[in-house]
Amino acid sequence: MLRRTLLLVILGVATAARLWQLTAGVPYAVGIDEPQVVDRAIRILRTGDWNTHAFDYPSLVIYFHAVVAILRFLWGALNGEWTSLDGFTIVAIYKAGRIAAALVGVATVWLTYRLGVELSEQRVALLGAALVAVAPMHVRESHFILTDVPMTALATLAVWCAVRGGRLGTPRAYAWAGAGSGLAAAAKYTGGVSFVAVVTAWLIHDRHGPDRGWKIAAATGAAALGFLIAAPYTLLDMPSFLDGFAAQFSRFAGSSYASSPAWLLYAKHVAMDGRVTFAFALAGLVLVLARRAMRARWAPLAVFVAVYVYVLSSHSHVFGRYALPVIPVIALLAAAAAIELLSVSRRVPALSRPAARVALAAAVFVALLYGPIADTVGWLNQQKRPDTRTIAADWLQANAPQGTRIAVENSGPTYLGAAGFRVAPTEVLLDHDLAWYRGNADYLIISAVDVSRYGAMLDAGPTVFQISPTPQRWGPPIRIVKLLN
Repeated sequence: MLRRTLLLVILGVATAARLWQLTAGVPYAVGIDEPQVVDRAIRILRTGDWNTHAFDYPSLVIYFHAVVAILRFLWGALNGEWTSLDGFTIVAIYKAGRIAAALVGVATVWLTYRLGVELSEQRVALLGAALVAVAPMHVRESHFILTDVPMTALATLAVWCAVRGGRLGTPRAYAWAGAGSGLAAAAKYTGGVSFVAVVTAWLIHDRHGPDRGWKIAAATGAAALGFLIAAPYTLLDMPSFLDGFAAQFSRFAGSSYASSPAWLLYAKHVAMDGRVTFAFALAGLVLVLARRAMRARWAPLAVFVAVYVYVLSSHSHVFGRYALPVIPVIALLAAAAAIELLSVSRRVPALSRPAARVALAAAVFVALLYGPIADTVGWLNQQKRPDTRTIAADWLQANAPQGTRIAVENSGPTYLGAAGFRVAPTEVLLDHDLAWYRGNADYLIISAVDVSRYGAMLDAGPTVFQISPTPQRWGPPIRIVKLLN
């Protein structure tokens, strides 16, 4: 009963952290990649065409948010908020989508708990879940409509099912594990790496069994089926899929251009998420490798993380959120080390008394949880700050009539079309020359930090608005230039 109560408290904390400041930045200062998912989901609502026609992302997360948006639209229609899709506001779409994204993040906390129970015991599972519940990176990314948090949830599901499959040793159990990895790949292509956990479990527990072929076939078939159900146009529009897949991975091909190796940069990102947690996780990894019984159970996790980090490190773009699937594993390894430390301490006479054990346990838990909690609360409080993009959008609404033509970079104010402006199609202003903008825009919104290449655009007319970020103000520097004919 106590442990169930603790789990509910952990899930409650995880929910509160992920729903706090959930709508910060909506609609003019959303996450830089959120429109890539949301706009494709909106297109499905407006056209009825479930082919995304873009395969840089697989379609599962886009479908998920399309369904969320459909349900939100129907609910709003029942309550008289709008009478047609034209009245469906971008604010309502983002609120519903971000709530759904946050709940997926909470589900990852529960999945971490279930994985911990499968690997070890309740205490390890609860502490691991608590660490994910307050992990700054996971809390932060659960606020945005992106592919990383859903992929992390599904990869964690796949690893849990792989460990469970190794214990149960049935084709059905391996099929569930394969299906989880197929869905993870349909959320984000790199999620498919989770299938190595399934293969690892099979190699350790079932490679010599009489039905070993059926088990790995069930896992492989379920993985393929799960992926194709969640991303059907992979087959139905195969030429576009192949082109989109190749274009996406060609952009990421090659080694990192950073001064440090990519794996080291990812290690630093994970360590910054909780330095004490990371140190305990390294100790937990040593513990797992040193004990044969633990090594067999934990091998699917260890192999998954090793292969996943290798895949990330072999590509040029480095973003901290790409390491999200590692967070549940780090949390469970740290929890295993912490619980082992408390168990070993009982052999020390001075620490064997109940009061001493309670004090030591409290010290360990505070050391593990205080830093992540403080960083998470600090980031959430920062979301109260005004954003330069929202301030710029407010200035435009006050000083430019509706229908004004605007050219804005993808790092600038978002969804200005919802405010009545006509937005010229461009991602970066440098994509077109000044003559093109004179024919398509009345204002240029420059949001680059380095404007050394924007000289012609800055000289094309007066800078009518300018704002820079400060410790009290979030966002990129913004310059609005009014074009002169």
